[in-house]
Amino acid sequence: MATTQSLQDEAVALAQSRRESDLDALIEELSIPSISTLPERRDDCLANARWLRDRFTAMNMKTDIIDVREGGLPVVMAEWNQHPGKPHLTIYGHYDVQPVDPVDEWKTPPFDPIARDGHLYARGAADNKGNHMATVKAVEHLFALGGAPINLRFLLEGEEEITGPSLPQFLRERGSSLKTDSVLIWDSGMDEEGMPTLATSLRGLIYTELRATGPAVDLHSGTYGGIAPNPINTLARIVAELKDRDGRVTIPGFYDAVRDPSAAEAADWKRKDSDFTAEMLRLTGAKALEGEPDFTGLARAGARPTLDANGFVGGFTGKGAKTVIPSHAMAKVSMRLVPDQDWKAILASFKSHVQSLTTPGVQIEIEVIGSAPPVLCSVDHDAARALTAAYKAAFGKETALVRVGGSIPVAVDFQEAVGAPLVISGIAQADCAIHSPNEHLLIDNYHRGIEAVIRFICGLAETSS
Repeated sequence: MATTQSLQDEAVALAQSRRESDLDALIEELSIPSISTLPERRDDCLANARWLRDRFTAMNMKTDIIDVREGGLPVVMAEWNQHPGKPHLTIYGHYDVQPVDPVDEWKTPPFDPIARDGHLYARGAADNKGNHMATVKAVEHLFALGGAPINLRFLLEGEEEITGPSLPQFLRERGSSLKTDSVLIWDSGMDEEGMPTLATSLRGLIYTELRATGPAVDLHSGTYGGIAPNPINTLARIVAELKDRDGRVTIPGFYDAVRDPSAAEAADWKRKDSDFTAEMLRLTGAKALEGEPDFTGLARAGARPTLDANGFVGGFTGKGAKTVIPSHAMAKVSMRLVPDQDWKAILASFKSHVQSLTTPGVQIEIEVIGSAPPVLCSVDHDAARALTAAYKAAFGKETALVRVGGSIPVAVDFQEAVGAPLVISGIAQADCAIHSPNEHLLIDNYHRGIEAVIRFICGLAETSS
């Protein structure tokens, strides 16, 4: 007991004395433009994987860069197993980041990290490099004092932002050899009140591309207007009719499996709804919020399924006028699903519904770009309790239990292939602008996050004492 407590105290003190170098390490990784969806950035993604490998190697962890599939981006795995009988923790994160478009809305270059007003601005600062570097630095400080008091494994992937199959395939193929007592998925953040969080669920995801084809070539809208099928008109109509004016999705059977929240959850959401709505208006810059009017904002943001158009392209989009009926149009449409919804059944109903909405002369092809089922997470286990205590000590705040509106595709693979309890959390503040221009991380959260992970790891060591 005293030995682990002493190690924890020394490691926290060491982290506090090395804040400048810890921030420098994050800045160095953020400078790598590891955008997984862009083929021209593949070499940068590989460079980021090597950069992480070298940090783990310097800690004398057993380290490997694993190419799971040809053409994919590798998984960085690092292991340290020096304590037979002690708990084993697997830490997950991802080194790939989102594209930076629209780049002209960034106040500073997205891969030239800059500290401003207590925040660090760069693509990936919050999602996910700030999160996973906090775990890496926590372990570095423990290793500087002789090693962690438990057994550890890092699994950092490069395909999270593209719902890539490499890590899920790796887990499915090698799950039996990846025995662990808990999995820390640090790919989330604080709530709107600045409290640390633990996820009780994640929404699932279906991401599709709809391609509409009409005439064989673009046509003059004067000569052929009124008789030629117009893919833009049809696709716009389809996308619009997927939801009604109140935000309710029109796909048959879409809500059949959605469970109601508990009475305690509903009461808590109602109590917080006014403040949540005000904060969402501030964060979005919108004049009003939308969605199902019979549900609170918190319910709509995490406990209700959604459907959104994410992009729409077709015809002439340059300056000036060009009167054409286009040959093709394309839209990207995604759905976020909640626990108990079967994504395969929803997808089948979606496809059928889209085809029923098309018009004569326009063919619709539907491609699934990515998918992930929703996930339920228990918080009644040692790892959840240890992280809650660590947050209290590092941040001085209680931990809120939340339903997360976003998706972490690999979470279900950890659950099903590895079988260990998940702890889903993170240190990004609510207004961090992930996936948007000017993404940023509160620097104090990064440093306190390092301390929280040190305390979490040491707390897990005590669970077997």
